[in-house]
Amino acid sequence: MKKIPIVISEDSQFLTTETRHTRWAIPYSFECLNARINNLLTRNQDCVHGKRILDIGSHMGTFAYSALELGAEFVQGIDTEEKTIERGKELFKQAKVPESRYDLQVDDAFRYLESLEEGSFDTVLCLGTLYYMVEPYRLLKLMQRVAKEAILIDTFTAAYAAIQGKDAPQVYQSINEENLKLPMMLTALTQPDKKDYRLPHSFSHKDKDLSLITLPTSTLLEVWFQSLGMQFTQIDWSEYQTRPCTYHDLLTPDQKKSSHWADVYASGVRISYLLQG
Repeated sequence: MKKIPIVISEDSQFLTTETRHTRWAIPYSFECLNARINNLLTRNQDCVHGKRILDIGSHMGTFAYSALELGAEFVQGIDTEEKTIERGKELFKQAKVPESRYDLQVDDAFRYLESLEEGSFDTVLCLGTLYYMVEPYRLLKLMQRVAKEAILIDTFTAAYAAIQGKDAPQVYQSINEENLKLPMMLTALTQPDKKDYRLPHSFSHKDKDLSLITLPTSTLLEVWFQSLGMQFTQIDWSEYQTRPCTYHDLLTPDQKKSSHWADVYASGVRISYLLQG
């Protein structure tokens, strides 16, 4: 694996105060975070440098801040969780980012996008957010209307339904490589309360709070892109991969614990796209 350029240093508070650094899938660790910044933002510099950027599901603004470090003109971050937005504001202030270059606010993605005029931003980031949306195709349409130039998406696919949660080994038996090639979408239950945020659209069942995640196959995602007349390029993660991998290698807790962060990309469990047009 090539040396990864550093945008977020090991002692940055964007890392030292991050609660997601120990999770097995897409940990916000020094290596994984900087690799994702490099592959999603730095290598798509034409979509970042000098651009007005909207970051949907910005959490505490780590990718928004990285975009500014890479030369973005202005970044707007939105998230439904007030405490992560407030934490982001603290971090931006500590980093002495001029207030004229960013805004972080609490809002619903659909409501916010519908309030904007067409072409309000050059680039829209949707990194780790699409699968939390009950209506992902609707979100794509709204992002397309708002983005003048490009959309960057990083999301879990239907294969994630086979491996997420403690019941993964039982669930995966009804999922196979052939049906994961179909243009279909799976929904899966998840706990709405995460370490430092709560998912929207939660509901109660048998005295438990639950939320849904929506997981289209890559085939369905590409059908959607084509239906919207968008050119799409799948982002290549091969240089970060350490082994051949399928979702079968990520089923059990032990397999997850011993996995490398790039295994979710190698296995097709996670996928990224640059959308234009």
